[in-house]
Amino acid sequence: MMFWIWLGLAAIAVILELATPTALVSIWFACGALCAWLLSVLHLPDWVQIAVFVIVSLLCMLVVRPIAAKYLRGNIEPTNADRVIGTVATVTRTIDPDRWGEVYAGHTYWSAVDRDHRLIEKGSRVRVLAIEGAKLVVTEVKGESL
Repeated sequence: MMFWIWLGLAAIAVILELATPTALVSIWFACGALCAWLLSVLHLPDWVQIAVFVIVSLLCMLVVRPIAAKYLRGNIEPTNADRVIGTVATVTRTIDPDRWGEVYAGHTYWSAVDRDHRLIEKGSRVRVLAIEGAKLVVTEVKGESL
């Protein structure tokens, strides 16, 4: 019985991997399932098969994924967006602790959040600390406003 379960799980994991646009999503479970399937062919107890499935899946994910991700990253193009880090920008839409605001930095309007989740009013000056995704992480420059 477990023989078919492991084969089915491996097939589902491979199909899911092929169906997802991002690489390395479920292939780990296919590896674990194939190892467990091999143990089922050898008629080892179910608990051993399950343990091997979990261990092999986790090991593949923890060891192989970082190495594979480095080589599968593909065509990442540098954008020079990091040039705005450290610069002073102007708040063009109030930054609220519960909502992103907007700043004008580096000749571009950016979504922005305050590092400490504080309210920063429109017209205030902020220093850009980091870029997270498509938004800037900022902190208010005290004593300066427009």
